[in-house]
Order: sequence, then C-alpha cells, then structure tokens
Amino acid sequence: MAVLSDQEIFEELMKKSITIHPILDARQIQGAKIDLRLGNDVYLIKHFEQPGYDPRDSDQKVDYGELKQISFCEAKEKKGFYLQPGDFAIAPLFERVRLPAYIMGRLDGRSSLGRLGIVIHATAGGIDPGYAGLITCELSNLGKVPVAFYPLERIASLILERLPRESISAYRKRADGKYGDKLTTLIKQDKEFTSEILDLVARRL
Repeated sequence: MAVLSDQEIFEELMKKSITIHPILDARQIQGAKIDLRLGNDVYLIKHFEQPGYDPRDSDQKVDYGELKQISFCEAKEKKGFYLQPGDFAIAPLFERVRLPAYIMGRLDGRSSLGRLGIVIHATAGGIDPGYAGLITCELSNLGKVPVAFYPLERIASLILERLPRESISAYRKRADGKYGDKLTTLIKQDKEFTSEILDLVARRL
C-alpha cells in the first residue's frame, strides 16, 4: 500500500474520487495528511452504578452518554468543553468523509494534544475502504490537567493509503456496516457476539 501525498490527495478531491467536506482551509492538507476538525457535539461517558456493560446483551439499556453541545458562539468566546483527567468522550468530527473502494484511511492524533496526554482514538483508528460519513474520535485524557476543546479545532489527522486492488467488501456494500453519516447510538451491539453464533461455535467444539 502507498500513502497518498498532498498532491495526490488534491488530485483525488478534484476527480471527486474522495470527498472531505467542508474543508475550510486548504492548509488542512499538507505533506501526506489532512487535518480534521472537531464538531460541536461531545458525548461524555458517565460513571454509572451498574456492574458493567455486556455487548452480547441486546436487552441491556445503559444511559452512559451525556451529550455536551458547544455552540460556535461559545467557541468564539473561548467557552469550550473541558475533558478532565481520566475522562473518556466520543466526539464526531466536523468534516464528512467519503472514500472509494481502493483507498483506506488512518486517523492519528496531533502531537500538540498528545503532549498534554490526549488520546484521539482508543482502537478505532482505521477507516475502511468505501466508508462514507462522519469519523468519530474516542477522546481520552491520560494527562494530569483538564484540557479545553472547541468546535472547529484541528484535533486529528487523516492519512490515506491506496490499496493495490479495489476492496470487494467495501464499507458501503456491507450489511454489517454499523456507523456512517449519523451518530445514532454511541455503541451498537456487535453481531459477532450474539448468543446464536456462540451456540453454533459451541456445537462445533
């Protein structure tokens, strides 16, 4: 696989092979990456009294997310959202992304935030070929001080890689695609852990 340079990214954008919208500043694309901005919704994961969350339990209803909306006017007045040490939040980015079946993406954090102990994604750093929609960050504060976040702040970088051949199971073609243009739920039940599949595996052992 080959990482796309800024020139190649611009070429793909002009051909409309990939879409990143809206790009507010051409300087968001430099070197071999695209800087992406924070939207104005942040879902802070709350502490709750239940023993834990079981992704196999489709009947389990857990109100674990608290929506924090930051207006763009508040951002102008420097009234941001503070992520406290030890906190975890899910935050959709501002730009919507659409990739062809022959390009995959990789989300990285920015070094300026990393030096404060901010992690941009816990595990979901890969963007599948054919993905279309919002990219969502999984923010963690591993540092010692609260850190402020503002809408339209550059918090992540997207690196694009060209596949040798087009993916035959691109994201938009898959029936199990969980996420996309609307962040309807924070976590969706993983079908790989449904009891029916576990029973089938058990019978084969």
